[in-house]
Formats: sequence, structure tokens, C-alpha cells
Amino acid sequence: MSAPPYSPHLDVRNLLWLLAAMLFVVAPHMSRLPNWVGIFVVVVLAWRAWISWAAIHFPSRALVVAVTIAASVGTYLQYGHITGREAGVTLLIVMAALKLLEMRTQREVVLSIYLGFFLVLTNFLFSQSIPLGVYMLACVWIFIGTLVGFNRVGRSPTVMERLRPAGALLVQALPLMAAFFILFPRVHGPLWALPQDAHGASTGLSETMTPGNIAKLIQSDAVAFRVHFLGERPPYLLLYWRGPVLTEFDGSTWRMAPVSPSGALHYSTARNATRYAVTMEPNNKNWLFALDVPAAVPPDAYSLVDLQLRSRRPVDQRLRYEMTSWLDYRYGEDAGPLSLQWATRFDENRNPRTVALGRQWARENPDPHAILDRAIQLYNREFTYTLDPPLLDPRDPYDDFLFHSKRGFCEHYAGSFALLMRAAGIPARVVTGYQGGEVNPFNDELIVRQADAHAWTEIWIRGEGWVRVDPTAAVSPLRVEGGVNAALGPIGMIPSLIAADRFGLLADVSYGWQVLNSQWDQWVVGYNVDRQRQFFSDLGFPSIDWRTLGFWLVVSVFLVGGAVTAGLLVRDRPPRREASLVAWDRYCRKLAAAGLARAPSEGPMDYLERVKATKPGCAAAAEEITGRYVRARYGDGATREELRELASRVRDFRPA
Repeated sequence: MSAPPYSPHLDVRNLLWLLAAMLFVVAPHMSRLPNWVGIFVVVVLAWRAWISWAAIHFPSRALVVAVTIAASVGTYLQYGHITGREAGVTLLIVMAALKLLEMRTQREVVLSIYLGFFLVLTNFLFSQSIPLGVYMLACVWIFIGTLVGFNRVGRSPTVMERLRPAGALLVQALPLMAAFFILFPRVHGPLWALPQDAHGASTGLSETMTPGNIAKLIQSDAVAFRVHFLGERPPYLLLYWRGPVLTEFDGSTWRMAPVSPSGALHYSTARNATRYAVTMEPNNKNWLFALDVPAAVPPDAYSLVDLQLRSRRPVDQRLRYEMTSWLDYRYGEDAGPLSLQWATRFDENRNPRTVALGRQWARENPDPHAILDRAIQLYNREFTYTLDPPLLDPRDPYDDFLFHSKRGFCEHYAGSFALLMRAAGIPARVVTGYQGGEVNPFNDELIVRQADAHAWTEIWIRGEGWVRVDPTAAVSPLRVEGGVNAALGPIGMIPSLIAADRFGLLADVSYGWQVLNSQWDQWVVGYNVDRQRQFFSDLGFPSIDWRTLGFWLVVSVFLVGGAVTAGLLVRDRPPRREASLVAWDRYCRKLAAAGLARAPSEGPMDYLERVKATKPGCAAAAEEITGRYVRARYGDGATREELRELASRVRDFRPA
């Protein structure tokens, strides 16, 4: 038997609820996916609404198959495949919309709602922010309300009749959700994001540096990582967060060395330790950031000979690691000839004036400290720190910078200084990373943003090893003492709440929101294997494995399920009857057992008269009980003592 052209069993208002819920859950994807996907979904939902509203025929099966094939081909042409995050979500959204187009029965309604729940999860593949979590919770609430509406047979419920029981179901599910979240054994790897799609997150830094590329990061206030110091926070000018170290130089671009062997951390001097915990945002890179210089390597990481820290797998999820760094150190005195040779190479045919200046300084006084002082004096005397430097000659950028523009950002100063040192015969390299950060006064957490990206240099001096030199500090000391905001001011910076109202209400709201986001990132989004172990260790369970977690999870499910069931039983239990009515019913049952049953239409006083006439031996007791009942039930009421007395009289009553 074929299906009818339209279904009289699906209420139009219930169906519109389902279509609205589907539109709400797909809406966040509209800005991420191709435009044709959003248009396709809106057209299909409007088509399905019109089918029910006007009671017109459903599209033929051949048409639905043709549209399905076209949508699948369109997805493949868009991405080149139908797997992965974007392509998979696109295909799922398209198929869920087409399922609505052929939905005719209650069973298909339930299937579409389950697809809606799955679409809720797909949103977390792209973002795990608090606003999105609240929005998705609202979508789940609407889907449950839709399911409630479809199960109300005979009439379409009101909005509150849908949302109230749906909300109650959500509240009842919260304890079970918390139990699964806390106790479910975690695995290494991202919880929501697919590893192959993690390239959507970016650190802002790269493995190369040319004049101007770091300055572009100042336009981003995205968080790179957060730091919680386990003690006193070091001075601002010591907050150099080491990242990629650039050794190769071709005349305009600095690059990481093609081969940088790993090695143990070794320092001839290491004092003034500071401990801290870093929470890094995903960047799909292997490098980790730490203060100069790291005292130890975090788990699942290793160090290179130039003190870079590397993770053994890309940071494709939020990562938290604890570090200890030495702020007073000396290292690299025993640097090998090969590494020093790499640190003195440059193209003799490019930037000739810069090379000539460095060689002139070396001829006049070969002492590295004297050459260093002359370079710092040059920058301090003639140069300007700016976010908007002029374009430089692509062939000889550092000649153009040092002898013409004399305006630049940190990468201009670090790159030109390193070249001057190499030309003077001093090994030098460029270190990129971040410098400084912003302290949240609410929780004393240091927030390091992409705008804090920085470049500085290291030079090698015999007997001292590698020494950090920041030529930017010679031009703008405020940059390393107070950050980019202090150096440049609000002009040219991205407007922000804190910059606009640093000590007012808006700043407090912004800082408070950052604290909330930090806790959310650490204990919800970042609740991984390490966090789970730390949580149970704080509770007094230092060692816990997946078997123990599984056992307590099962116990929790039974306990929560039992508590919810007991609550439902208590809620559905008939209300307790009034004490006077309970006593009166017992009194009437005693008389009925003695052969004097009360008629349904017989009032208390009429019943009393019949009792007195039929059983004169208990007339006084019957009159006392009836009088007390009438006053409690129909008169001014009765106190607790009077009700107890009534119950006692009924208990002692013996029909003669």
C-alpha cells in the first residue's frame, strides 16, 4: 500500500516547531559553510512547510533522489571529498534537510529529531565557547519540546505545555550528564575537533620572518595562551616567551634551520627559578612556549639545542602544561662549530651597506661588547618604533631600513641587528615568540595575546655563551616594560573594551568574562586525561584507571537513575487527604460494618439523626464525632490538637 500524498497525522504546528528547531541548530553553520548550503536548507524547509500548510503533494521519489545526488555531487565538488569536518557536516546537514522533505509518519518525525540532536554535536566540532554551549542547550530544549508536542495526541499543546516538561526533562538529565562528563574515561587527543581539521586554528607566528609580518599580528587580540604563576610573577621586562628560533637568512627572510638536533637542557649558570602553568590555545604546530630559559621539558615534549620546546604531536586541542624556568642563566658557552657557523652565514650580495657597516665596526674595535654598544646607540639615536612602517626594498630590505626609512617594528630591529652582528663576525640568530602579556586583576592570570608577538635576538660571545639582546628596547623601552599598548598607545591598535575603559565597568566586565572563559577552557573544554587525574588526585585518589572510573560511572548511573525514579514516584503519588476527612471516613466505615452505611447523598447531620435513632447506645459519641468533623470541615477549622482529639474519638468509637 503506497503512502498518501499528504499526511493528516502530522499536525501543522508541531511540524513548524520541528522545522524551526532544525533551522536554529543549522544557523551557526551558515557562516562556516558555503553559501549554497544555507540557501539549500532554507529552500527545503520552506518547501516542507508549504507542503503541510497547503496540504499539497509530496515531491516524487525520483525528484528527491535527483536532489540528493545533486547535493552529494555539489559537496564533493566543493571540497574534493565527502569526509572530514566541513565536508562531513555539509553532507549531514543536506541529508537531514532532505529527510524532512520526505517525512510522513511519526516514526520519521522521531528520526528527524534524533538527527537534530546529532547536528547539535556537529557545532562543537568548530567551537566550544560558552555562548555556543548555551545556544545549543536552547536548541536541545526546543527539540525536546517538539518531541513533546508530537506525543500529545488529539491536540496541539501551547508553548508552555511544550517547554515546561522539556525543561523538566533537561533538569533531570543534568546529574547524569555531570556523572558521565566527570567519570567517563578520557583518551589522548581532541574531544571535539578532528585532528586533520585543526589547521583552522593558528598561532599567528610562523617558521619564517620578514619585515612587517609580525606587525600584522598586532591587529589581532586573539588569545595565544594563558599563564598562571605558582608564586610571585616575574617583572614584565623578563617575560620573554620563547618560540621558533630562526637561524637561516637569505637576505630578506629569516627561517628555522632545516635540521636542529634535540638535546638535553644544560646550563653553566641557572638561578632565580619561577614556576607556572601554561594553557595554550590550539595552533596545529609542534612548538610550545616557555619563559627564557626552560628548566625542564613538559611531558610528551622534547627540547632542541637552541632551547626550543617541541610537542611530540601537533597542538590540535587546548593544552595545559606546567613549567619551571630559570630567569638568571648562562648557556651555550660550549656551542659546537657547526651551530656557530650557521649563525654567521648571510648572502654577501644583498644588503651591502648593512654588511659594510657591521664589518667597519669590527675593524674599528673587534670587541663584541663595543660592537653591541654601537648598534644599540644607533637604534636609540636615529630610529622610531611604529606599527605602520613604510614598504622596504624587497632585495635589500635592511639597507633600506637602516639608511632610509628608520621606522619599524620589532622584526625590523631584530633582523637588521642580527645581520649587523653576523657581518661583524659575531654569531647571531633571531628568536620569535611573545613578550609580556596582560594581567587579569580578578584572578592574577597573565593573558598573552597574538598582539604580544615579538622578535628579539641572541648573540654568541666567547666565555658568555648565547646572550639575549632586544634591540627594540633601545628604540622603545616601553615595549618591553609595558607591552604594545604602552609603546603605541590606542592609535592604530584594535579597539577593545579594556583599552577604551581600562579601570571602569566595561573593563571589569571584560576581565570577569575572561576569568569565566579561562575556567570553562580548563575544566570543561580542556577536561582531558591529565585534568581528570588531577581532579581525582585532589579528591584523595592519586591513582585511578579506566576500570575504576567505569565502575563508579555504573554506580553513579544507578544512583542517579534511582533518585530520579524515586522523585517521579513521590511527585505522582496522590496528594495526602485532609486529616478530618480521613477520620470521618474511618468513622463511616465502622458504622457500615455494624450495618448502618451512609448513603452517598446523606449529609453528616442527617446521618447523625439516623444513627441516633437506630443505635441510641452510641448517640453521644456519634454526636461528639459529627460535631467536631462539621466544625473542622465546614466551620472555622480545627487546630492540630483538635484534629488529634477527633482521630482519638474515632479510634475509640464502638458502634453498639
